[in-house]
Amino acid sequence: MVEAITTIDKAGRVVIPKEIRDRMNLAEDSALLVAETDGGVLILKKLDIKEIADRLRVELKGKDVDEVARRIETESNDRVRRGERPKALRG
Repeated sequence: MVEAITTIDKAGRVVIPKEIRDRMNLAEDSALLVAETDGGVLILKKLDIKEIADRLRVELKGKDVDEVARRIETESNDRVRRGERPKALRG
């Protein structure tokens, strides 16, 4: 495991050191999930957009995608109004 100290610039950007970018095959426009834990640890996880798209294609086959999107938006908005944290950010 590689560790490094980095900083946040005025725009809120964090530079991921080149050695880590190379090891994880991160390039410009790579999608990352950023999550905070209760212990104050920031986690960055590389997202494979093709893998996500393939899985969604299987999961949503035969379903009305617009209706699914509306339900997700409604549920997300309801959770925000109730003050719930997204599942990805729960400790």
